[in-house]
Amino acid sequence: MQYTCHSERSEESSRPSAPPVLRRLKRSLATLGMTVLLAIALIPAARADDGKLYLYIWDTYADKTLFDKFEKETGIQVVTDIYSSMETLLAKLQSGAAYDIVAPTGNYVPLLASENLLLPLPDELRPLGAKMSDAVKNPSYDVDYQYVLPLFWGTTSLAVNTKLTKEDVTSWRQFFERPEAEGKTLGVLDDISTVMNIVSVAAGKNFCDPTPDTLKTLQAMLIKQKPFVKVYGADGYSERLASNEVTMQMAWSGDVYRARKDNPALKYVYPKEGVEVWVDNFAIPAASKNVESAAKFIAFIMKPENMAEYAQYAGMVPSIEAAKPLLPASFRNAPEFNIPDGIKGPLSTNCPPRVVKNYNKIWQRLLR
Repeated sequence: MQYTCHSERSEESSRPSAPPVLRRLKRSLATLGMTVLLAIALIPAARADDGKLYLYIWDTYADKTLFDKFEKETGIQVVTDIYSSMETLLAKLQSGAAYDIVAPTGNYVPLLASENLLLPLPDELRPLGAKMSDAVKNPSYDVDYQYVLPLFWGTTSLAVNTKLTKEDVTSWRQFFERPEAEGKTLGVLDDISTVMNIVSVAAGKNFCDPTPDTLKTLQAMLIKQKPFVKVYGADGYSERLASNEVTMQMAWSGDVYRARKDNPALKYVYPKEGVEVWVDNFAIPAASKNVESAAKFIAFIMKPENMAEYAQYAGMVPSIEAAKPLLPASFRNAPEFNIPDGIKGPLSTNCPPRVVKNYNKIWQRLLR
């Protein structure tokens, strides 16, 4: 079995989970007031070393209860800012924003490191790599934990609303090839690398395959699917699932786990062709002014009891093996967090620039 969580404890946690704002959201900046944008853009870059710890993380990782616990133990106040896509994080770090901790997805780590946007991890943190679960130990994007430590991992797969369809969905082909008479019943994420990885899995191709024949195949599959797509977008997709607006939705595992609490008709499916596996990590940006405090925070989070709390809040699988026995049985055994035997789960990778360029062209043609 690949990437599974096992343990014997069964009690349910009463701790609140992250709000269903949903991970990897790509909200339109046009919805934000210019005053707010200026405040977000200028404050982190301009601040002096004030002893506070500045985090720039995904929305569902902003666990105030756990962060307050850290402050109580250390006296270090945690200030949180939110990003909704890796493109946003990259741009902010390139601008010189002085954050102390970020949570990049693994496929972006080589790019961030190559642009000197990350500091090498302090020596005292690297031994924590030995405590990682097999699913994330010595990740290909940073084998020796030079720049990052894995935090959470998850999958991209398919959510099916069993209230709206009795179809037995076992293949990605059923998502990309719909009956001609069917209306717009599908939801597709708008993260380009995620979509291209999934359509590659569906077509039996490797991630980042640059060959013209493969690119034509991927484009043709997406265009053929388009008449049946109700929404391309991550913004609000969990709410659409919960309110029975789409029959099938390309989705991230943790989001479906949370949405299923509101709509038990949702089923997280593992198509026979496979799924995408991704890993989010903790890293210290090169512009950090509080490296010592950042190291203390990362070490604090990596304690099994704290990691278990954090995982339940975020709705994600923890990286630390010893945290798993501390999770409630309902979490450990959730289908969203257990890849069945025989299902492939390749790790998402950062494609070469020429492949990214071709993917962007395919996406632009698709949305015309």
